[in-house]
Amino acid sequence: MKMKTILKYILAGTALLSAVSCGESFFEQYPANNVTEGNFYKTDDDFNQGVYACYYKLKVNMSFFLTELAYRSDECVLESMAVSTQDRYDIDHFQENSYNGILSAVWNNWYNGVYRCNDVLDHAEGKDLPNIGRYRGECLFIRSWFYFNLYRTFGTVPIARTVVTPATAKTIKRCTDEEMYSLLVNDLTEAAEFLPLARPAEKARVSKIAAQSLLAKVYLTFGKYNEARTVIEEALKDTGYGLMSSTGAAFNIANKMNKEIIFALYYNKTNDNGHGYWYSSNTPVLDDIRNPTPEFKALYDASDSRLALINTYTKINDKLYAMNKWMDTYDATYTTQVGNDFPLIRYADLVLMYAEALCQTGDIPGAIAQLNKTRTRAGLPALSAAEVSGKEAFIKELADERGREFALEGQRWYDLVRLGLAVSFFKDMGYTIDAHQLIFPIPQDQIQIVNDKSILWQNPGYGD
Repeated sequence: MKMKTILKYILAGTALLSAVSCGESFFEQYPANNVTEGNFYKTDDDFNQGVYACYYKLKVNMSFFLTELAYRSDECVLESMAVSTQDRYDIDHFQENSYNGILSAVWNNWYNGVYRCNDVLDHAEGKDLPNIGRYRGECLFIRSWFYFNLYRTFGTVPIARTVVTPATAKTIKRCTDEEMYSLLVNDLTEAAEFLPLARPAEKARVSKIAAQSLLAKVYLTFGKYNEARTVIEEALKDTGYGLMSSTGAAFNIANKMNKEIIFALYYNKTNDNGHGYWYSSNTPVLDDIRNPTPEFKALYDASDSRLALINTYTKINDKLYAMNKWMDTYDATYTTQVGNDFPLIRYADLVLMYAEALCQTGDIPGAIAQLNKTRTRAGLPALSAAEVSGKEAFIKELADERGREFALEGQRWYDLVRLGLAVSFFKDMGYTIDAHQLIFPIPQDQIQIVNDKSILWQNPGYGD
């Protein structure tokens, strides 16, 4: 079934609360010819379905985190270009422009997600239903996720807190850094108040610690280190989450949504809601596999248990090998689908964000103690204070440790940017890069839709 299109949101470039694709089950019980603005969002279940649609939208561009950001960083490399891979090649080699189709799709889909959240939030106003507070918290969290990643990817962007008409959408000016910071902090603080402390029965739904963790990342990104430290210390009091015995255990398909997973994209291969193999190889000559790059794998010591997750492949058949980090077996019925989840926030991230906040607020010994928690569980010796002489040295150690811990999880590029290492790091790798490339160009089709450079203008360094 498809849900009737209610409104086309110009900034998103697509219709929201509309055309639910085959396999997207959230609105299937509502026939298209029966759903209207007037008869939806009446019951608790209506709102639950609306929130499901917000969660689902997170999956649409998850490949940007899984793949494109891996190529943007040093994790992967695309050595040659085909017609179908030009946009990815350009992102990999720091030569993307405002006509890049991948970036346009990301902008469209993330704003599409913003619209879905705004639609639920607008209709929730004044409603007295059993779970309306939790639904509000979830939508505030998901909207913050979209806006935060829009900001990290494109810089300041237009902000809409409610559903707006197409004409109004074209008048919303790019926000300031301060406006984005205020939006994210206020929304995530409110979300934490509404979200449950314990992990919900539907484990893929967010709880309070997810809002606290994302808020911590926001604080770190905006250089608010004392605030980050405070919210992380509060989050660490939650005894329902923690580190698994190893990074590999956190990805164990037999223990999905385990205590280390704070927020993940959930897949269920047995319900035709799975996916194909991520980072698989179609060559039986494994020595020819280029990704992850040798340069990235050089971050690992041979004794690091995390190396095998990205350096070892399981044979699926004579023509297919699957990387161990993303390994699952095909479902018996849906025989081309696997069901491993994609984590967006792990407890290990909270620990290493705490290390970052402690370092930035002058507690290097405390920061080293936190960093050692992921090092030692990977089989590496603990770092001593004598081995890390000062803040600059620690930040470099932290970047390397985060690279090893979160390989191919969409963190590496944003980490290098946030930690102030990206420009010098990639220049050392032989790329010509300057500060303007720490964010991507605003898609040209959006600039043309608005057609007013005082409202939506191009980022410096990418032309007019």
